[in-house]
Amino acid sequence: MNRLGFRTEAAPEPFEGLELVLSHLACADDPAEPMNARQRDAFAAVSARYPGALRSFANSGGVFLGADYAFDATRPGICLYGGGPEGRPDARIRPVATLAAEVLQLHEVPAGETVGYSRGFTATGPTRIATCAAGYADGVMRSYSPRGQVFVAGEMRPIVGRVSMDACAVDVTGLDVAVGDRIELFGANRMLDDAGTAAGTIGYELISAINARVPRVYIG
Repeated sequence: MNRLGFRTEAAPEPFEGLELVLSHLACADDPAEPMNARQRDAFAAVSARYPGALRSFANSGGVFLGADYAFDATRPGICLYGGGPEGRPDARIRPVATLAAEVLQLHEVPAGETVGYSRGFTATGPTRIATCAAGYADGVMRSYSPRGQVFVAGEMRPIVGRVSMDACAVDVTGLDVAVGDRIELFGANRMLDDAGTAAGTIGYELISAINARVPRVYIG
């Protein structure tokens, strides 16, 4: 990756106290990428110089490339949060994190009126809008506007208008939604990777963007 560490030709001589040798796949999300095998073979050759040291190579994407990428220890990252190799959903991955927000207020918006900053959304007919307590200061990407969707009252519904710092607006027309109900931005009903795609990014960034002001509830 030319990011950290040393090049294969610059590998140091074995030394006392060395316990772990590791590298990192650059293209693990694409199983057809020939660089995966090149990196694996180079790592196998270099790590053989250090007998007795544990070898770690595969990240989340690498776990799904096959046993010959596993070596002694794998380092799944996004898989631990329910995300998979980008663009390759896998039924073995289960969502373990949910980002949800409460409905703060409901508005009946007439046709022709607008919602949000810069009139980001114009109602084409009578529209019911739920203002929800999650915005970009909480990790809800501004790029969700206008492609993002949330799960509410048993359905996927669009985020409309621009995401604000502390709130976002959701079209809940025709749904039985009340103040205090929850919307799900990602979780069991809205896969993390799908939410990332809608925001024009990846699930890793969505997870990383959730800041300290968002309350955490740990289960189990």
